[in-house]
Amino acid sequence: MRSGKKWDDRAVTVLELIVFIFVLIAAGYLFISLTNGQHPVGSGGDQGLIPAAAGVTGKTLRIVGTVTVFAATNNNPPDVAAQYPVPDSTRMGSLESNVALLIGDDGGVDFDKVNLVWIANGTAERIPRKDTRPLACPGWTIAGKYNVIPMKSANSNDILEPGEQFLIFACPETPVPAYRSFLVRIEDSGGYQSPFLGGTAPVMTGPLGSLM
Repeated sequence: MRSGKKWDDRAVTVLELIVFIFVLIAAGYLFISLTNGQHPVGSGGDQGLIPAAAGVTGKTLRIVGTVTVFAATNNNPPDVAAQYPVPDSTRMGSLESNVALLIGDDGGVDFDKVNLVWIANGTAERIPRKDTRPLACPGWTIAGKYNVIPMKSANSNDILEPGEQFLIFACPETPVPAYRSFLVRIEDSGGYQSPFLGGTAPVMTGPLGSLM
């Protein structure tokens, strides 16, 4: 006759083995995540990771918060006073988005060495850098600079550094109709392009909206 104590000991041993295997699996997954440079998506309001070759840095950028889009009406948005060749309040004329370095990146991205390429309806359009106000579309600019570290502000150069965020504004020559997909690529000084951001133009019922 088997004693209950021996069965209890065996049950404890099997349970310990299961826990040990689970710990090994969890440790392996954590190791792979760290070596691949991953981090929890969605923390801090991130909208995802956007690989972006910038100049010779080869760094990556991430979108912070939401991407705001604007109807193609002149002086919209007011911070850049955008002027559209063919104003149309029913179409998306431009967008703005905060960008920052990938979390953990201690380098920098020189925005003086990059171009933006807007792709829609099978056509690629290179968007020129324009820092004048009003801004005549097509064009892109750094509309704002911020530092997320308390009591610090972004410096005056155009190198995106750890702790900083740049507000990037961009508009193509032709406004984008509702439900039309588009992609914005970032191009380095050597002509290499990487996806920057994209989505589907919303139905514009007011001066601003969000990507679909």
